[in-house]
Amino acid sequence: MTDITPTLSTVRSSGTITPNKTNTQRTYINGKTTDRIEKVNNSAIKEKSERMLLSLLKTGLSGEELDKSEFLNATKEDWKKVLELGNESSVTAILLDGAEKLPKNSIPHETLIEMLTYRANAEKEHAKRLQIISELTEKFDKRGVDTVHLKGVGFSMNYPKPNHRFGCDIDIFTRLHGQETTNLSNSYNIADGVMIEEGLEVGSYNNPNAKHSEFRYNGVEVDNHKYFIAKKQFPYAAKLDEYLHKNLKPHEQLLPNGKKVLVPSKEFNTIFISHHAFQHHVINELNLHHLTDWSMHVKNNGLELPEEAKGTPFEKFTYALTNLSNRYLGTNVKVPEDRKYEDKLMQEIIHPKWIDKPSPELNNFELLIHKTKRCFKNAKRSHELGGYNTFAIFGKAALHKLLNPTTLFVR
Repeated sequence: MTDITPTLSTVRSSGTITPNKTNTQRTYINGKTTDRIEKVNNSAIKEKSERMLLSLLKTGLSGEELDKSEFLNATKEDWKKVLELGNESSVTAILLDGAEKLPKNSIPHETLIEMLTYRANAEKEHAKRLQIISELTEKFDKRGVDTVHLKGVGFSMNYPKPNHRFGCDIDIFTRLHGQETTNLSNSYNIADGVMIEEGLEVGSYNNPNAKHSEFRYNGVEVDNHKYFIAKKQFPYAAKLDEYLHKNLKPHEQLLPNGKKVLVPSKEFNTIFISHHAFQHHVINELNLHHLTDWSMHVKNNGLELPEEAKGTPFEKFTYALTNLSNRYLGTNVKVPEDRKYEDKLMQEIIHPKWIDKPSPELNNFELLIHKTKRCFKNAKRSHELGGYNTFAIFGKAALHKLLNPTTLFVR
């Protein structure tokens, strides 16, 4: 076992790893699973560091034995790259869980210290979000409002170690106690009003055309959803959003701090979690964090796509994400395959292409040209991948800038 105790002074430099050239693969055939022993050779995974990364991630999520042959003769540079890739997708804490299956002293001293530090921060941030969602739930409950926690720490309970799941902003949907909604929250303005009363600045306040308002609560961004999917940006969004309202069906989830929050049904999460990943794919910001969320969902709930998703680019993407989860993270859900598309998608996931930031040397005119080109490029990609209306997206972005001119030259 790798020595990864919290006392950092006990960490020692790397040692050797006994080769193991085989790996057990589980195949889905006619509704049954069969095991076969083979050496894994995935065409989408080219680098040793990538194979190490995925082996650690799979074991961290499933608890299965690690294929130690992937770590034979691993160098400090290999481990450094694993850490970089893990940090880019915010899955480093889960990688460290997988590393517990390695022989002692396998991870270089410096890398292990960084991983331990990352995990401690992840646990701290998770605890902070537990407190925030608990407080917001209590505040809104006093105003006759239910708070449904989307994704976040509520969803993290699907993970073997919830506090090792990446946490960024908090997404909530509110409704009057026990009342169903059809196309819009019936209490988002009440929730926003509570925050304004407490002196917080609320973006997109009282604007039903915005998907959500936003405010910072104790240093964490909170998105207060009016509805779930950007209904006007692509052809099939309205019927998917209507499906989500109909299938919200919240139930109580006990959190590690002893508090209870409302979380959505598995039918809701099937669409919301996968479509959230799809939107990140469309804007070129998909990463391993989205794949691990999907993996934990289908592992616990399987996959049944509703008719509202059929025949859309989103359906194709969801099947690809499921097959990648099957191939690399140990799930076993049979769906149609498209190996070429999946391999391309996997490289995008491992190496996310974050937003194209402008050079600091650009003058204001050059910066404006750069932002215009970037916006049109992203709108075009959105059309090609998701069926979005290119000019509608570009026009909406341009209008937003004109209405908020101070953002034009923000770098």
